[in-house]
Amino acid sequence: MEFLFRHDHLRPIQDSLLREAYDSISRGMHFLAHAPTGIGKTDATLSAALTYALDNEKTVLYLSPKISQHEMALKVVRGISRKYSRNIRTVEFIGKQYMCAHPLARRLKGEEFYELCRRMREKELCPHYVNYLHDERGSYWPLFADTVLDHSAIVEKAEELEECPYEVASDLIASADVVVADYYHLFSPQSGQVFLKKLGRQLNDVVLIVDEAHNLPERVRSVISYGLSTNTLSRAAREVMGLDPEVHRILMNLADELLALDLKPGEQQAIQHDDLYSWLDVNFSDFADDLEDLGREYLELTGKGKSALLRVARFLRGWDEGDGPFLHYVHRWRGGDVVSVARKALDPAYVTKDIFDQLHAAILVSGTLTPGEMYRDVLGLNPRRTVIREYPSPFPRRNRLNLIVPTVTTRYRYRTPEHLQKIARLVRKIIDMIPGNVAVFYPSYDYLSSSLPFLDISDRPVFIQRSDMSPNEIAQMLSAFRANKGRRAVLLAVAGGSLSEGVDFPGNDLLGVIIVGIPLAEMNLEIRAMIDYYEKKFGRGWFYAYIQPAIAKALQAAGRVIRSESDRGVVVYLDERYTWKNYKRAFPRDFEAVVTDMPEVYLREFWRHENS
Repeated sequence: MEFLFRHDHLRPIQDSLLREAYDSISRGMHFLAHAPTGIGKTDATLSAALTYALDNEKTVLYLSPKISQHEMALKVVRGISRKYSRNIRTVEFIGKQYMCAHPLARRLKGEEFYELCRRMREKELCPHYVNYLHDERGSYWPLFADTVLDHSAIVEKAEELEECPYEVASDLIASADVVVADYYHLFSPQSGQVFLKKLGRQLNDVVLIVDEAHNLPERVRSVISYGLSTNTLSRAAREVMGLDPEVHRILMNLADELLALDLKPGEQQAIQHDDLYSWLDVNFSDFADDLEDLGREYLELTGKGKSALLRVARFLRGWDEGDGPFLHYVHRWRGGDVVSVARKALDPAYVTKDIFDQLHAAILVSGTLTPGEMYRDVLGLNPRRTVIREYPSPFPRRNRLNLIVPTVTTRYRYRTPEHLQKIARLVRKIIDMIPGNVAVFYPSYDYLSSSLPFLDISDRPVFIQRSDMSPNEIAQMLSAFRANKGRRAVLLAVAGGSLSEGVDFPGNDLLGVIIVGIPLAEMNLEIRAMIDYYEKKFGRGWFYAYIQPAIAKALQAAGRVIRSESDRGVVVYLDERYTWKNYKRAFPRDFEAVVTDMPEVYLREFWRHENS
């Protein structure tokens, strides 16, 4: 059959990905694909989905974790539309704040913006929203010359009409063939219901594509987790002091209960779901209603953009959703004067299973979606309707070198000055063997900070990632790092951080990556609870909750160095545990690495061929 594919030719691996994805969709199956960089997975998956969906009256929903990743999907659909002269109605749908035409939208934080928007809509104070309400046109599509609409085109047209861009986009998606959006729009319980209502389709009429799907479990867990600190309770009590003395008393009593808990600074302690009901002896639903009313009254009286009362209300509603696969705990912060109470989700399938069960079909794709069985289990996909495939990298093996050096480790008992010195010397030796920019990824910010006094690279331009860097600071640092490739610059960053994923270093911008240790999560109460939960559910607790997420972070960091067929580069893994069986099984099946105590021998030979 002929697939809707925008290029003249399919690459061999891309051809297999497209055909197997289409076959799965046509059979109503879910398709999990580990597809490394360079295969052309966006072209393949969208072509498969569109070919089926347009012939079978289905809607394609393409979800990614970042707005910046939408452009590639739009480019693919636009190319298909032009090649086949088909009007494939496509809408990029993003968060309301990013589309808002109100001048305050860019200056307000999320919470402040959404509260302002709600108030202005309810009172019909926003002229753009009022104009939208009174617009009687049947469809906005005839206003656009193109049928593949990014959010900027929608905003521009809506501003010409002096109408709300978000509402215009909402009308457009109701008759779209393809919608490009964020994970949040489908997998947030509250936002998902609103989004599906706007989409106007049942889930069994949707073909879902989840890009960078290795991110989905953690993103869903974070969406359905809640936390509340005594600081927030105290702010809420101050806000309500002059409005309702009884609510003020209740909030202060809860703060006092939490502060009186027998916890040492930094200590966490599990509690029962019902414990909070005994500390806060009210009907949670009714009390949350009262807090919302009081919070909005406070905002009206003060003209402020946010309220701690509303934050407490949201927390109580989240806590009141019932028991289930959640960890409930209290935590005294390291300073000792603040205590928080949290409800942390352990299992994303609590949300995702029902969604995947209802979908016509889904494609989950990523360059680090291994092992596929784990993602199937964790997301709650039905094994009987799930196909798992793992594709090899399309890049020439001669262009990449993976080394594992087992003479060092970041295991806790080896975190001594002597061992830090040993690792630092090894890092310096490897850096000297790489004729260009190098990125060194550490397992945590604390370990990076501890390593700095021992690392002598003062003769190079050095760029260091901090935990508090803004997106703008990150962008400036990356630009400077790339500009210094002629001076063999060094980037010191954290595996699992913003610089280890979704950042491209094409050509000679990066020739080597060193991964120091294994970026395992801190063994806190939440991680232990996840290990216990997945051990009981699948018998794979340590692997699913602890080992595999760490290896995924390492692989994402490693993926920065080879981004095209012409790129050459090396990745050096510094830790003996990379040779252990339980860690090795988290790597893709086609992963090959040389285990050596003398990395300089292999590095010298690799770069000698480069220069010959």
